[in-house]
Amino acid sequence: MELIPIQTTDLIVGQPLPWDLFDQTQQPIQKRGYIFKSEEELKQLEESPIFRMQKQDPEQAEPAANSPEKISFEDMHLKVGHKMHLTLATYSKNSGESNSYATSMIGYVQDSSLIVAMPPSDQLIGEPFIEGDQINIRLINGQYAYKFTAFVDKIIKVPFKYLHLSFPKEIQGQSIRKSRRIKCNLQATVAEKAIPITISDLSICGAGITSQLPLGTLGSVITLSFVIAVHDREIPLSIKAHIRSAKQSAKKNQKIICSGVEFTGIKPDQVFALRHLIYQEIVEHPENVI
Repeated sequence: MELIPIQTTDLIVGQPLPWDLFDQTQQPIQKRGYIFKSEEELKQLEESPIFRMQKQDPEQAEPAANSPEKISFEDMHLKVGHKMHLTLATYSKNSGESNSYATSMIGYVQDSSLIVAMPPSDQLIGEPFIEGDQINIRLINGQYAYKFTAFVDKIIKVPFKYLHLSFPKEIQGQSIRKSRRIKCNLQATVAEKAIPITISDLSICGAGITSQLPLGTLGSVITLSFVIAVHDREIPLSIKAHIRSAKQSAKKNQKIICSGVEFTGIKPDQVFALRHLIYQEIVEHPENVI
């Protein structure tokens, strides 16, 4: 059984458990579907590490309560200048070009038009937008991620460039869990022993990492040093973490150790940087969200 660590922040009072829970000896703690009735009940789980199965059966997917819900445009509470991410729906993956563009909202006319700035020229190759194009739009506001589809109604070039998009008819919104996890491939180092590692998944609470050398015993503290890129800006991080799980496997005849760590003593500016990286991935690369 392959287990990955989770935090109590992954669990919500009043909602059914999306997975079976286990302790570090792989003994079951609670069954999928159980409903926690209070925060105090959740806090009792913090006394020892908790885990869930790494691979879920289809019937163990998260419940409908966590699926996107349909909302109105006003529910997003957008203001002029709000950042959005546009993706061409007709993009060919074999064209070798990007189809994803950052922009911002200029304004809107209720039930008529959504007006957005033309993406910066350094993102554009030729004339990527044609009137009639279908556009998939993703954005984040607060603790919610939104997505909807629109069409390019009009391209304005004078006195400056912007796009008139059709007003969205169906909008989906989804709450972003505090410890939402993303797949990644970040090269890092365990500072105490200068051991090179790879961070394979990441949240603001912890990470999954692989290495060829053991990092330490369960419960011991290590320091992860790595760099993340947020909006083309590189941010170096050095974060202490407890080793919560470790499992050895083989890949291409090489010994690989897969470990789960929980961050400890993380600073507010580090939380801020990680949260922005995760939100960026949710908007730009939703396929990387775990």
